[in-house]
Amino acid sequence: MNRVTKSALGIGGGLAAAGLIGLAVTGWQIGWGPFRGLFKGFESEVRAIEKKYPADKRRGEIVFYGASNFRLWTEMENDLWDYKVQNHGFGGSTDKMLVQYADRILYPYKPEIVFFQTGSNDYVPLKGTDEEKIAACMKYKREMFGMFHEHLPEARFVVMSGLLLPGRSEYSSMTQEINRQLEALCFEHSDYMTFVNAEDLTFDGTNYAKELFRPDMIHLNHEGQLRWCEEYIRPTIERIKYL
Repeated sequence: MNRVTKSALGIGGGLAAAGLIGLAVTGWQIGWGPFRGLFKGFESEVRAIEKKYPADKRRGEIVFYGASNFRLWTEMENDLWDYKVQNHGFGGSTDKMLVQYADRILYPYKPEIVFFQTGSNDYVPLKGTDEEKIAACMKYKREMFGMFHEHLPEARFVVMSGLLLPGRSEYSSMTQEINRQLEALCFEHSDYMTFVNAEDLTFDGTNYAKELFRPDMIHLNHEGQLRWCEEYIRPTIERIKYL
C-alpha cells in the first residue's frame, strides 16, 4: 500500500470517527436513535432553561417550545436578535413531555407568542396502523393545545409543521397528513393559533435538501436553521406583531 493510499485511508477513517463521535454526542444530548441508552433524561436541560431565563424577569416574550430542532438551534437569539426570544427546546421531547414540563418552562413566562415544534418523536414509537398513530397523535395535540390555551389565554400560538426528514423518509407521508390536520386545527382556532407549513424547506416533492441537515439527516444544520428562520419564522413573527 503506497503512502497516498495510506494517507487517504487515514483521513477517511478520521472523518468517519469524527462523524460517529458527533452522532453519539447528539444522541446523548437528546436521546436519539442508537445512542438512546446514553441519555439521562431532560431534568438537567429543564433546569438550565430555568436558570438562563428567570421567569420573574423574562415574561411576555417569544418562547420557542419544542423538541431537538429547537434545542440544537444554539444561535437562535443571535439569528432573531431584533426580538426578545427564548429557546425552551429540550432534547428529543414529545408532546407529552411538553405538557409535563409546562408548569416550569412555559406557563410562568406568560409569553406573548409561543412557537411549537414536535414531529416524528411523537409517532415513531407508537404501535398500530398509520391511521391509528395519526389519530392518537392528533387527539393528544388537541387536548394539549386546549390545555395550554386555558393557562395562557392571551398568548398567540404558532404551530410549526413537522419537518420532512431525509433520515426518517419512511415517515414523510404520515408527517404530511398530521401537518394537514394540524393546519385544520389551527384554522378552527384561528383566534389564537397560526399554522406555518415549512414542508418545502426540506423536500421539493422528489428530493430532500440534505445539505440543510447534520450528518444524522434528522436535525437541521445552521444553514437549515437560518432558512427556517428567515423564510418561515421571522415573517410569521412580523405578521403577528403588526396585526
